[in-house]
Order: sequence, then C-alpha cells, then structure tokens
Amino acid sequence: MSQTPVTWKETRARLREDRARLRTYIERDGAPRPFLIALYPSYACVLMHRISHYFWRRGWHRLGRLIWHLNMVVTGADIGPVSNLGPGLLVPFPAAVSIYGTAGRHLTCMPLSGLGGELGRDEDVGAGPGLPHLGDGVTLGHHAGVLGPVRIGNRVRLGPGCIVASDLEDDASVEPAPIRQLKGRVA
Repeated sequence: MSQTPVTWKETRARLREDRARLRTYIERDGAPRPFLIALYPSYACVLMHRISHYFWRRGWHRLGRLIWHLNMVVTGADIGPVSNLGPGLLVPFPAAVSIYGTAGRHLTCMPLSGLGGELGRDEDVGAGPGLPHLGDGVTLGHHAGVLGPVRIGNRVRLGPGCIVASDLEDDASVEPAPIRQLKGRVA
C-alpha cells in the first residue's frame, strides 16, 4: 500500500465527488435537494474519514486516530484511517459499517457491511497485510462483507448477507443462497 502523503487538494477533490454522489443518491427518489449536506450522517462519516486519512498519511497518527474515534462515536462508522478509499464513497447509513482496506472509485457500503482483515492471513494484495483491495464501482449490500487479503474486481455487487473470502473477477455478482424450509417437527 502506498504511504505517500495525500495532499489537501486531493482530499478536497475526493470530498467534492463524495458530496455529488450523496446528492444524487438522496435526490433519486424525488426528494428535495439537501439544504446542508454536512448535517447528514452519511456525509459526516465520509468527511471525518477523509480528514482522519489525510492526517494519518501525513504522519500525524494521533490526530488521525482521534478523528477516527470521533467518527465512531458521532456516526457509528468504523472507517480506519489507514483505509485508502477512492472518490465517490457512499455510506447511506453509517451505523455499524466497518471498513479496513483499499477501494477504487464509487464504493457503496450499505448498513452493517464491511471489509477487513482475517486473522492468520497476512499476505499483502496491495491494501496492507491481511487487508482486501476492491476495484471501482463495488457495492456491499446489507450485512455483506469482504474478509482477508483478497482482490475484488470492478463493478462487483455483493448481495445482502454475503461474505467473500476469495478473489472475484470484474462484473461478478454474489447473491445469498435461497432459504430452505426444513420439513418435520422442530424439537
């Protein structure tokens, strides 16, 4: 994972694209244009992550961790300061979302989704030891997750409740198994 310092200009550019994507998400169902987008928990968690990541990459780890902790307390989102996430990050409902790894443009994380390391797997696929690397346009559905040092391609969609622990190619779609009803009496 590249540890070159991220510039403030790059951070602001990422935030601009994050805001634009959130506005599009809010307005897609005919909702009025948001008055003050900074008040939305969806944007607040992304804003605090971007600032935390900026300080972390500049070498100010204590300040980065402080803002990361503040993000967890205020919004419920656990987005590690080491996570390098491309522009257009969308977290519509930030409570209980956990993100550790890297991702390209337009990552979408629905409620209770996440990505992170897996104990005992320390390989590095470009996101850091044991962490996943996601491509552009990845969507994590409700309760979906990516575990361990895996590569997820571009435009991949993980359906609700799906857990992935191996590499996925571009344009893959992972759906949950259908529910089976067992016959007989339940003891």
